[in-house]
Amino acid sequence: MYAPRTLAPLVALAIGLGATASARADISSTVRIVLQKGRHYDPADLFLRRGDAITLVNGDDNAVHHAFIDADQFAFDAGDQEPGKQVTLKLKKAGNFIIQCGIHPKMKLTLHVQ
Repeated sequence: MYAPRTLAPLVALAIGLGATASARADISSTVRIVLQKGRHYDPADLFLRRGDAITLVNGDDNAVHHAFIDADQFAFDAGDQEPGKQVTLKLKKAGNFIIQCGIHPKMKLTLHVQ
C-alpha cells in the first residue's frame, strides 16, 4: 500500500521532466534572426543545432546584399536581397560554415552547427 504513494511523486516528477525535455526540443529548433547592416552581419558568429534556421534580414536603407555559402557539404545562395527583404535558411548539416556577401566581400558570418 505504501509503494503506490511513494511512487506517485516520482511519476509526477518523471512526467514533469518529460514535458521539460519536449519544451527543450522545441526551443532547440528555433529561427535566429541575423541582421545585414552597414556591411556587417549581426551577430557575426552563431552556434546552432542541426535543424535550426536563420533568417537573414537586410536592414540597410539603400544597400543590396547577396548572402551565400559555398562549402563541399553544403551550398546556399540567397540571390540579391533588396533593402528590407529577408530570406530563411534551414541548417540540415552539421559543420562550420561561412556565409559571405557576394557584393561586400568583407561581410562574413560564421555558423557552427552541431
